[in-house]
Amino acid sequence: MLFRHQITLSFIGLSGLMLLLFSFYIYVVSANSRKQQFQSIIQGKALATKEIYLLHDKVAEKIITSFPEQSEYVFDENHRLIFAINDLHDFTFDKKFFDSFDDKPEQFFDYGANVRNGYKEGYGLRFGEDPKKRLVVIMAYNKSGFDQLESLKDNLIVGNLLFLGLTGITLYLLVTRAFIPIQSLVSESESVQAHDMNFRLSYTNPKNEIGIVANSFNKVLEKMQAMVQNQKSFISYASHELRTPLSAISGILETSLKYDLTLGQAKTSMEEAKKQIQKASTLVNGLLQLAKIESTDTLTERSIVNIVDVILDSISFFKLKFPQQEFSFQMIDAEINIEMGGNPELLRTALVNLIDNASKYSNRASIDLILAFKKPDLISICVIDQGIGIEGEDMPKIFDPLFRGRNVSTIEGFGLGLALTYRIVTHHHGQLKIYKNQGQGMTAEVLIPMMSEDQRRQEDRYY
Repeated sequence: MLFRHQITLSFIGLSGLMLLLFSFYIYVVSANSRKQQFQSIIQGKALATKEIYLLHDKVAEKIITSFPEQSEYVFDENHRLIFAINDLHDFTFDKKFFDSFDDKPEQFFDYGANVRNGYKEGYGLRFGEDPKKRLVVIMAYNKSGFDQLESLKDNLIVGNLLFLGLTGITLYLLVTRAFIPIQSLVSESESVQAHDMNFRLSYTNPKNEIGIVANSFNKVLEKMQAMVQNQKSFISYASHELRTPLSAISGILETSLKYDLTLGQAKTSMEEAKKQIQKASTLVNGLLQLAKIESTDTLTERSIVNIVDVILDSISFFKLKFPQQEFSFQMIDAEINIEMGGNPELLRTALVNLIDNASKYSNRASIDLILAFKKPDLISICVIDQGIGIEGEDMPKIFDPLFRGRNVSTIEGFGLGLALTYRIVTHHHGQLKIYKNQGQGMTAEVLIPMMSEDQRRQEDRYY
């Protein structure tokens, strides 16, 4: 069912319910008003009958006007009928009826009778003292009152149906008119070609709901276009970087087959080919790891991690590869046992990448690592180098895969380290910031939220 049909039917249903409740209220109020008015009239007639009986015929003119099927009775203390006016024999005066006036000498009652609609109503009044106690009873049918209620009910039904019909037609026209811009957006969306990445939805008013939705959709299209462009650039850069070592390996092997005459020459060629193979393998592993990280929004393998252990492990891992690299590790207002939920292998990879960049671009100069609390629940890890830095115009692109600054062309690398580190930190709900030092070099700061007691209990249940 279309949304505009759902809105129309829902509004008609809600309006119908509200009208039904309102009509019911009007009918009940009218019925109660009719009953109170009629009871007041027959009570007055009963009091007039009582006066007639006490004063004989001196005020007989008070009962000349009567209701349809009006009956009047007077009974003595032994429940014997003294006199009756227009006795229709449609009510049984039994002992239970008379006894009820012992406790309540004045009361209204009603009973079913052979009338077109409604019912007959009566009023009884006991007066006098023994042995001259008397009971006057008046019963009548309020034909005009019940006819008015019947007419009111019919008018309410017809009025409600007409109102709901007009409301439904009017609302359907208004909703259809209101959904014209949405239909226009749908038509635009259906007309777009798969290869048209410059397509954007058009809208007239950016402040109404249609404009907000269209603007949000256009922002999604912009992100998708940027993602596709990045993917194209990524594939282009990756294929270029892979082609270089593969071409070098092919050239080395061809040259070795043609010109290497001794075992020493062949070994030299194989060593060079091995270096190129390792270079290609490193690039492929980096690309695969980056693709794996980008393929998911959440960490599937995680545990409770001590961030100090991860830092020390990253330093030890890097020193196995470059024993001559020097480090300075400081903890400012931090504790030895700082825990968070995450993947220790990915966190180590991120820190090793930052350390590798700091070492590589500072010619293996000493690296400072600082662990501190930025806020009570935020961990700050700074990797500070004294290297060549990053040029200002290259800063916006440093987290793009396979991007390398113009001042590092002579240094080996593929431009994957910061891109991979950025995605790992983001997956841990953190931030990666790169900024220039006051003197020489750069600082890479990782901001990661630490684990609270509630999160610790949740992690314990998770595992």
